[in-house]
Amino acid sequence: MALPTFHCPCCRNPLTLEVVLANEAVRDCIVLLMDAHPSASGLLRPLMAYLGLFAPAKQAIRYERMAALLEDLVPMIRACQVERGGRSLPAPLDYWKTALEEVVQRGHSGALTVPLKSHGYLLEVVVQMTIKADAQAEAHTERQRAGHAGLGTAPARSAQAVTTAEARTLMPAHIREQLFKTVKQGTAS
Repeated sequence: MALPTFHCPCCRNPLTLEVVLANEAVRDCIVLLMDAHPSASGLLRPLMAYLGLFAPAKQAIRYERMAALLEDLVPMIRACQVERGGRSLPAPLDYWKTALEEVVQRGHSGALTVPLKSHGYLLEVVVQMTIKADAQAEAHTERQRAGHAGLGTAPARSAQAVTTAEARTLMPAHIREQLFKTVKQGTAS
């Protein structure tokens, strides 16, 4: 008796336990998906949906193709970097997750031509997120240099402000007398 078959909602591939255990490419895909990042639980669904954008319209994507796509992408996700145009830029896991979700949304809305041929669009989205974050950090640094470093709400800033409202103590009498004598001698000469 054959095991029941189910179809992946993202890549439309039929799966049975026999396929999962016997096919090396399927095992590679599963290992790469699980190894994408230590906290990849929130990344798994968007990554699978993204892989589905590579599937031909009326066919399931081959497992070998999925494994090859993941082999290109997972090292960058794991390193929290994006490599594009000969540059390597920092790309935290949140950037990858947001970019994957955006590309999937655009793919399903018809804004992208599917099936995708490469990771080019995804990498550009991640690069733009990195550039935007760098620009914001630079603008913040420049505001600080210009003396406009007030961050947060007004009550939060005033709570951190240094005030001179503390009660001043009177100058000791012997110091006051000494100063008075010094000033008097200076005006007499």
